[in-house]
Amino acid sequence: MGISDHEYVNFSEDHELNYHLRDVNKQQSEVNRNMLRVMGSELKEQLKIYFVTHAQFRVYINTQLHRLN
Repeated sequence: MGISDHEYVNFSEDHELNYHLRDVNKQQSEVNRNMLRVMGSELKEQLKIYFVTHAQFRVYINTQLHRLN
């Protein structure tokens, strides 16, 4: 059985990006959400995948905290 789409990050949903920002105690701002979208694209390219899970993204965000306000 595959993983459900709830496990994937939907980069067009602000509330999902805000969840990740809250998780690392960063401002839930438009600037930070846009940076998460950029970071999501980078991660997809690095991993050569189309969908990113919340777990994969959480790990990547923690390596890139300096890019967020």
